Amino acid sequence: MSQRVNKLQKVTQFIERLLPSGKGSLKVVILCVIAATTFWFFSALNKDNYTTRIRYPLAITYPSDSSTYLLSELPEDVTVQVSGGGWDLLKKSLRLDTSPLEVTLETPAQTKYILGQSLAERISNQLDNLSLDYVVTDTLRINIDSAQSRTIAVAVDPQSIQLAENHRMVSDIAVLPPQVKVWGPTSLVNDLSDTLQLSLSNQEISGKIETMLEVSSADDRIKTYPDEVVVRLTTELYTKVERKTSVIPINFPEDSSVYLSQGFITVSFWLPDDLISPALNELSFQSEADLETWNSEDSTVAVKLVNIPAIVSDVSFNPSRISVQYAP
Repeated sequence: MSQRVNKLQKVTQFIERLLPSGKGSLKVVILCVIAATTFWFFSALNKDNYTTRIRYPLAITYPSDSSTYLLSELPEDVTVQVSGGGWDLLKKSLRLDTSPLEVTLETPAQTKYILGQSLAERISNQLDNLSLDYVVTDTLRINIDSAQSRTIAVAVDPQSIQLAENHRMVSDIAVLPPQVKVWGPTSLVNDLSDTLQLSLSNQEISGKIETMLEVSSADDRIKTYPDEVVVRLTTELYTKVERKTSVIPINFPEDSSVYLSQGFITVSFWLPDDLISPALNELSFQSEADLETWNSEDSTVAVKLVNIPAIVSDVSFNPSRISVQYAP
């Protein structure tokens, strides 16, 4: 560490001996250095046979209307290697008095790339006193698409529907109109699915609703017509009900030597709230227990419901198996 400090001190002392004393003398030295550097710089620029790489500006144009879409920015320059005098190279590097090379795309949607070498002759003609060695840029990518329209279906995603507590849907989800026309870049339009899913996740639904939903795509370049649809659906409040129903034994001996330990089960179901009073007493369930489903390990038989009213939903019952007993 001490050796490094000593070397640094020696270098500092050497520089101090070179610099004249006094602030005025220091300014003179600095001006001399600047003048010498400037003289060297201008002298170097006067020499010929320099070689360097520059970015030559491009101006790519194409017939722009509603039938074309620019999907990504067009190339703004191309890298070339050139040779010539220092002043000429400096002006081109700084793009002084440099007119962009104009490139016109006659069929923009069909042009996917431009080979850099295909521009060599035209660039060479615009380099004035410089010589073009070669075009460094191999390929210029062009991403312009044609426009296309397509008709796709519109539907509401069932997973996005949030029903109010104990409410059930009692109608289909109606979307009007059921189809929309989409318009945009061909590549994006072709990637769309056959059905555009809409969401109702921002509202809790009860009763009947009729609402407007915006139809839009994840990409702003795709437009839809119409851009809104009407969604209609109906829900009803349901109530959970329980009732006991008798179990009919099947394939049991007529002499009652084998019989069920209990003759009923509890059935749970959901019923529209406004139909509970008029319908509850009219509901008829039927259950059976078949001796052929007997399980020797626990001596039980399976119970199944064989008559379920269409008006009820989410039916369950308990117990699902009933033990079998034997007469003494």
